[in-house]
Amino acid sequence: MGDMREEVDEKKNYFDSLTEKEKTPSGTCLQSLDYPQVQQLRGRLTFPLAITAAVTMFGTSVPHGWNTGVLNAPTDLIQRFLNESFTLRFGYVPDGTLLDIVWATSVSVYLIGGCGGAFCAGWFADAFGRKKSILFCHIFGVIAAGLFILCKTMTSFEMLILARLIVGFGCGAGTGLVPMYLTEISPINIRGAMGVLHQLGLTIGILLSQLFGQRELLGTEERWHYLLALTVVPCVLSMVVLPCFPESPRYLLVNKGDEYEAEKALKRFRGVADVSHDLAEMQHEVQQQKLDPEWSFMKLLRTKSLRRPLVIVCFLAMSQQLSGINVIFYYSTSVFRQANIPEDKIQLAVLATGAINVCFTAFSVPLMEKTGRRPLLLYGMFGMVISSVTITVAFNLQDRVPWMSYLSLVCVIGFIFGFSIGLGSVPQFIGAEMFRQGPRPPAMSIAGFLNWLCNFAVGISFPTTNRLLGTYTFLPFIGSVAVFGLFTWWQLPETKNRTINEVYRILRIADTRENDRDEKLAMLGHRLAHQGLPKAEMEGLLRKGGSPPATQNETGSRKTTTDV
Repeated sequence: MGDMREEVDEKKNYFDSLTEKEKTPSGTCLQSLDYPQVQQLRGRLTFPLAITAAVTMFGTSVPHGWNTGVLNAPTDLIQRFLNESFTLRFGYVPDGTLLDIVWATSVSVYLIGGCGGAFCAGWFADAFGRKKSILFCHIFGVIAAGLFILCKTMTSFEMLILARLIVGFGCGAGTGLVPMYLTEISPINIRGAMGVLHQLGLTIGILLSQLFGQRELLGTEERWHYLLALTVVPCVLSMVVLPCFPESPRYLLVNKGDEYEAEKALKRFRGVADVSHDLAEMQHEVQQQKLDPEWSFMKLLRTKSLRRPLVIVCFLAMSQQLSGINVIFYYSTSVFRQANIPEDKIQLAVLATGAINVCFTAFSVPLMEKTGRRPLLLYGMFGMVISSVTITVAFNLQDRVPWMSYLSLVCVIGFIFGFSIGLGSVPQFIGAEMFRQGPRPPAMSIAGFLNWLCNFAVGISFPTTNRLLGTYTFLPFIGSVAVFGLFTWWQLPETKNRTINEVYRILRIADTRENDRDEKLAMLGHRLAHQGLPKAEMEGLLRKGGSPPATQNETGSRKTTTDV
């Protein structure tokens, strides 16, 4: 009995030593891992994992960036094509307003397709699997490329708009599928770095579209439609290479219940023969999954315990687009012109902006696992606010102080740096770190839909906002980033090197903190009574808040009951 009391006291002291955010809501600890096991989930970047990540990024993320920026360079050429094809189709020349509407539709329909694709990403992921869904999305890129080629041959602006809608749907679905797949196949210690690869691919795609859109390459009257159709190249490459690599092991085990294939996939990605610890961690999630029915959008929205992580993921997804970064990339030429950058230097400044964005995003890949998600977000948002304020001041003083135009260019670079290390990277994969397998797809679909919707809203509203506010254009974005930064500081926990169960404990404790110890003692009382302890002894143990004593199993070996 003395040993039993020592064990109770030891576990009571451990429980009391925890901070409030580390204490576990009732029942959660039954599915959690001890610290040594979490350490054993760490792994390295193997060759199969690296190739899978690179191909997935190149085949899905790069086309997303490509189609985001590809219309910037040949804008005048495409507007002329729209004018000619509209005149041919309807027999009259459209006025400036009507042509602006057709052009705005050609640009924004990509975002509308993206909203639809992002909303369907979760259903695709559960219905077909992560890898097959990514391959399925490539089909939309192939179809769109064919329409891009035919639209000029057949002088059809409708084909151009339809192609933009189709490719937008595929890219929208990819924004949810790629981070989900990459984080699920990665060891816990490089999960964040792998999640950033989607944003890195996006920035590479934007830069490549700006580069190939130059008049010396494909930005000409005869070749602009081939420029748009180049989106098919990474899609085809991924369709050839990606089937050679496994499906997500977590999907195979948790969703399909195929432990054999999950183990094979894990061994190939991890490069080791013993993957028992990874399988054990997934089995915990399987047991939790059995307690839950099928997850849907409505079930997710009605589940009170998941509202906090859902709000966090959605707010971060919205803040990424409402930060003003699209003003830099969609309207960089007009922004630099407004900053009085010489006309012959603007195109170089646009290319430099894209190259800097790629470099900073690449820098954030190793930084993500060294620093963590929360610090990078907060430091990045702070830098964006400071840069935006300075840009606004520079815009208003540049007539009196000539060098202010160059200060605004430096601040644009600072703004991009702050975005790249924080809002540009973390919102893309944070949903995969904050939800279990069941609610993860619908949660990431909702966040992705809101991300694309805000992207659409900014793209449509900015010309009007710029005309109304002039040199104070960045003021709404300053307020937006400041508000989202305060929300992040208040609500977002650190997820670096933490399992889903650990994150769940931290997130759920906010609602159960006051009742946690009472529920813990109530569960302990039931277990002590079940073991047949004398009433006086049981009351003593309950007063101490400890754990039940060790019991003997049927074979006589010692077995310690899991602490609740």
